[in-house]
Amino acid sequence: MGHGKKILLFIFAAGVLGGLGTAFGALVGALIVGVFIETSALFIPSDLKYVGALVIMIVILLFRPQGILGKKERIG
Repeated sequence: MGHGKKILLFIFAAGVLGGLGTAFGALVGALIVGVFIETSALFIPSDLKYVGALVIMIVILLFRPQGILGKKERIG
């Protein structure tokens, strides 16, 4: 996967993680994803550091589907 596709994937992950619809949430999500990617290289092989960021996104969304700063809304 090229670098452009990786960056787009992490931008999407940061936006979803922070909560869709809030710019501050996207900023918080981007900080979490970025710091995790850079610090995870100390513990896991550098090829797998990108996978770890996506696993963090999945784990957080399992417990809080609206994102970190998203508002609980019921649609429908």
